[in-house]
Amino acid sequence: MSISKAHFATIASFSMWGLFPIYWKIFPEIQAWDLFAHRLVWSFITLIIILSFKKQISSLKDIWLNPKVRLMLICSAILISSNWLLYIYAISIGQILEASMGYFLNPIINVFMGWIILKEKIRPGQWPAIILAIFAIALLGYQSGIQHFPWIAVTLSLTFATYGLIRKMAHVGSLEGLAFETCIMIIPTLIIWHYQPSNPLDVFFQIAPWKSFVLTLSGLITCAPLVLFAFGARRLPFGTLGFLGYLSPSLKFVCGWIIFKEVLSPERLQAFGLIWMALGWYTLESFINFKKNKLQQI
Repeated sequence: MSISKAHFATIASFSMWGLFPIYWKIFPEIQAWDLFAHRLVWSFITLIIILSFKKQISSLKDIWLNPKVRLMLICSAILISSNWLLYIYAISIGQILEASMGYFLNPIINVFMGWIILKEKIRPGQWPAIILAIFAIALLGYQSGIQHFPWIAVTLSLTFATYGLIRKMAHVGSLEGLAFETCIMIIPTLIIWHYQPSNPLDVFFQIAPWKSFVLTLSGLITCAPLVLFAFGARRLPFGTLGFLGYLSPSLKFVCGWIIFKEVLSPERLQAFGLIWMALGWYTLESFINFKKNKLQQI
């Protein structure tokens, strides 16, 4: 597959994630845990249907019989499930700003994970973009008005960055890997769901019919960007993956400003502008480096 397809898939996945707050805000009457459980169950059903249609159910058995890949995907399943639950919880308690900060932190963590763990080189021309992005994130954190330690932001960024690293290192297909992850988490989730005091199915039938239908789409809405992300993560340098990740929190900020009517202070706008400057620098440097390498090959 060409690198352009990997870029397109990654950009599409981060765009979908950036618009997710709009989707989860549809269900204010449903608790975060119930939303997470519904999301996992419908994702599991969606993936099993897709794999059955493609006659690839046996791939789950192949993954299980490979000890190394099995262990990696068990770890990635725990990470992505924790990320899902915490993100929905953050939205439900009105901490969209802190959640967005976590995803602004995520690309920087990706860059350094790629540099330290995968030994990906950071070119001298890329350092100004990285320094500018770090400064913007520091400014954003300072101006956010969060008076306590931003554990939601830090946890979201660490879980998702580590998830991306594992999925990059695990040589398994996007659909098959995600299906295996949901299979791993579905059993403990259903057990907890069964023993909790309230029945989540009651909530499903008590909300408006159109909301119930939209909730069933959470599997498709969840699976699509994750499959696209896994596709791009296995084909792009981790540093590039990290900077493309700024698209998601940027869209979250736009959603908060325009749709949820959050105040966009001059300080926050400055931090936002610095991040886009960093992105522009990084993109331009990557384009120049690509052209340079292409000329050398002629």
